[in-house]
Amino acid sequence: MYTAKLGDVIFVLHAFKKKSKKGIETPKTDIELIKKRLKEAKLIYEAKYKNR
Repeated sequence: MYTAKLGDVIFVLHAFKKKSKKGIETPKTDIELIKKRLKEAKLIYEAKYKNR
């Protein structure tokens, strides 16, 4: 599970069940999705939660 804490808000960016028994590296497609969701979480945080 990948999460980000911005201020006092926690965003879950991605969760998955690892199926591969080889390697420990997260697939690049998942990393790109996580990066995209982090950018979106930052925008949401700025718009909704920053001025609390």
